[in-house]
Amino acid sequence: MSEKVICPIILAAGKSQRFGSDKLLHILPYNGVNKPLILHTLKPWLEVFDHINIVVRADNHALIQMLEDCEFASRLTLITATNPAKGMSASLVSGIDANKAASGWLIGLSDMPFIQSSVIVKSLDALNTGAEITLPTYNGKRGHPVGFSSRFRTQLLALSGDRGAKEIIASTPDKITFIDSSDDGIRQDIDTRKNLDNG
Repeated sequence: MSEKVICPIILAAGKSQRFGSDKLLHILPYNGVNKPLILHTLKPWLEVFDHINIVVRADNHALIQMLEDCEFASRLTLITATNPAKGMSASLVSGIDANKAASGWLIGLSDMPFIQSSVIVKSLDALNTGAEITLPTYNGKRGHPVGFSSRFRTQLLALSGDRGAKEIIASTPDKITFIDSSDDGIRQDIDTRKNLDNG
């Protein structure tokens, strides 16, 4: 049996409209380090995976330049989102389409800098041992990242709108493996500057 290849995909093609500027480039003090928010987000992923994929907008030149110049640029593959204005699903489809041969995908959001590597490890282990959908929870509440096995490839590539893969999850509750998280970082995304107070 061939070894499974679970592909990590980070969605970073949003426009930060509620934040007021590009939140992914916002300098965030966290764990004693001041650096762009997205680099905090990527840190735990890079502790688990040798290489990660990031879906970006073609016109976000500042973000692309920063990622191409960062110290771990060689471990990143930037994927240009097709029609990102059509919502999160378009970005997700772009990421899946660029990695169609994978055994599964672990999908993260670029504006979630407080996720711990432990939940990424648990999700990856579950996918590698046969889980079809992985979904982390903290105190009974769901969060990110979300994983899918390759059996959902066709459905993922057919997604549209801004709900991402929520419809797939809602329609197949019996396929979900819940991943216990020890903290609420799995639920803390940064939409507005006020959200930064929670970190």
